[in-house]
Amino acid sequence: MGNPEKLGHKIKIVSNAFGRIMNESMAEQGLTGAQAFILGYLARTPGEKPCQHELETRFHIKHPTATGLLARLREKGLVDFVSDEHDRRVKRVVITPAGLEHANSTREKLDATQASLTRGMTPGEIAELNRLLDLMVANTCRDGGGTQKGDDSK
Repeated sequence: MGNPEKLGHKIKIVSNAFGRIMNESMAEQGLTGAQAFILGYLARTPGEKPCQHELETRFHIKHPTATGLLARLREKGLVDFVSDEHDRRVKRVVITPAGLEHANSTREKLDATQASLTRGMTPGEIAELNRLLDLMVANTCRDGGGTQKGDDSK
């Protein structure tokens, strides 16, 4: 079946390269790849207004990481927090008009990066890769490596 050690090594190489490419391409806008992913998600789901915990779950990040990411996005005027209408203790994250602008301009870069990573693959192979990666995400979450299946790449 193949050496699982090699599979993990390849996943790590792709993950590191993707992170580096995203950080480099977002740097000209003053963002990190992680910040761009959060902005992109907020731009695509304007009616959701997630709380920080929901973002932690969706992106499989720890509380301190989410706190830092959101604080930096707020400092840049790209997100804001509003009180939940049903529970004033809960703060909802909303994208600002400036954040929406950033999200729209970073979308093309993300699409180009993903196209580069899948160069030479057929649409069917890309769909199969997505299916297999979804299964791996679900497995890692079930085995304690994350909190729930999420797709933060769209």
